[in-house]
Amino acid sequence: MKHKKNGKNGADAQAVPPLPKRTTAPVDSAPLLLETAAAPTGHAMTVPGEPSYAAMMRRYVRTRASLPAREVGSVELLASELFNNCLRHTRSGQTGGEVTISVFKLPGRTQVRITDAGPRAGEITVPHLRPVDPDSECGRGLHLVAGDANRWGTVHHDDGRTSVWFEVDRPGHATNQPVDRPEHTPR
Repeated sequence: MKHKKNGKNGADAQAVPPLPKRTTAPVDSAPLLLETAAAPTGHAMTVPGEPSYAAMMRRYVRTRASLPAREVGSVELLASELFNNCLRHTRSGQTGGEVTISVFKLPGRTQVRITDAGPRAGEITVPHLRPVDPDSECGRGLHLVAGDANRWGTVHHDDGRTSVWFEVDRPGHATNQPVDRPEHTPR
């Protein structure tokens, strides 16, 4: 948390952390659809790329996912893994970085998409499954997504950002959609 001097008496005053903001980019406010007959409802918000916003992100996903309490925990976990990947591997985790969280209620399923701020200067990042190193404390996030989500994938945007998305079928509403393989779909 940043501190600043109070101009009146010189005492320290805590600065207010930035609030999430409504996302205005049309690409962030539209779901990725495998069919055209869907009438989706959804929301997106952008938060600063700071670890302290993970709890806010989980609360946002939990309230927008439209899933029973016993099943929303898995969705929160997957979204948390993707959020943390953005902070660790992209500009989202640098000063001034942001992460966009989009949640859509689609027929029979819920889609969550986490969009980073793009790769760090001089780096190229491509989310993909890596072999699991049993001695490493990291590298399992996308394996969790691949194992727990019904469908998932990545989208590379023209502006340099990358979205990783996943879908979970709502109870009693299994879709007939093919299971997507982790492909890098240009957009």
